[in-house]
Amino acid sequence: MIEVVRLTKKGKTPLMLEVDVPPLCKPLLVGNPSKDSSLLRWVESPSKRGTVLTWGQDCSVETILVSMIEMSIERGSKEGWGIEQDSLEEAILRMKSLGVDEIEHKDGLVFPSDPSMLGSIVVVGDRVFPVLHNVRRGFCLLKGVRDARDN
Repeated sequence: MIEVVRLTKKGKTPLMLEVDVPPLCKPLLVGNPSKDSSLLRWVESPSKRGTVLTWGQDCSVETILVSMIEMSIERGSKEGWGIEQDSLEEAILRMKSLGVDEIEHKDGLVFPSDPSMLGSIVVVGDRVFPVLHNVRRGFCLLKGVRDARDN
């Protein structure tokens, strides 16, 4: 579903990374520097250099993905992104209307076949550095799946 890049650790694991991002894909989700809050935080647009800072998180890639889905659904509901769909057919149609023709689906998620379209998670040592740059258009979730997860 998402590109995972594993880097060989040389020396200490960094606290943060500066990562290039596509200029028009916004808002972005990155690792949150505040440890008393969510794992991720929203960044509304890249820096003037076309980069974002992401802080390393001591958790699994799967935990980051769950947080990404929850935060995207919450914000998407408020802003009308259309991430949640009633059926697989509607989710596929939404993705195709956004220009994504090569689509996969698994466990109620519909996403591009190219895992880099949604962003990347860089793994260095025991830390993960999420840079999710296309959450608004990068996936759909079937509504029944979310309800089943909540119960």
